[in-house]
Amino acid sequence: MKGIMLKDLYENFYIKKNLASYIFGALIIGLAAFFIDTSYAFILYTMLLTIVFGSATLEASYEQDEKANFYKLQFTFPMTKAEIVVSKYLLALICTGISLLIALIYALASVYLRHLVTLTEALTVWGLSICVSLVFTSVVYIFYFLLGKKIGTIIYVAAAAILGGMYGSSTVFIGIESYTSMDMAARLWFLLPASLAVFVLSCLLSIQIYKKKYS
Repeated sequence: MKGIMLKDLYENFYIKKNLASYIFGALIIGLAAFFIDTSYAFILYTMLLTIVFGSATLEASYEQDEKANFYKLQFTFPMTKAEIVVSKYLLALICTGISLLIALIYALASVYLRHLVTLTEALTVWGLSICVSLVFTSVVYIFYFLLGKKIGTIIYVAAAAILGGMYGSSTVFIGIESYTSMDMAARLWFLLPASLAVFVLSCLLSIQIYKKKYS
């Protein structure tokens, strides 16, 4: 599995057009987060960091695999189809962890340097971003394995747009304080294990899809 993960990292960060897209995205989010000081923007960027950089690795690797028919070669490796799928999910988990670390640094900076939110509010939003990123990745990855790169990417973009729209509308009709309230902090004790369970179930379902697709 380590070899598959290294291959996917190579395709994401060594191929120039893929690396350029990551750099461009990081610059846009970074500059926007630096210049826009609002609670609305803080919540948006904290979650956006984990979603964009945590779930994007499959898109580039899937594209290269389809172009080169790498799956035919991959099946000759000393690993099962389940291990191939698990390696994709493990890489997503690692990238999500890295993006969460970056988001945590941004959250703490918003508390102690920019005085934008309180520590409790920042950690509540950060905890919620863990749940959102795991569920988002779980849903998108199933469609990638089921429908392939082209349609999977369309669903990826559509899901991100829908998620953004849901966030925008919820701040209008429910209120932005719903994301930082003590009630939400208490709910995280249920949401965190639930989102992890969804991630595991997504991986198991993708394994079955992958086996059936390439049987």
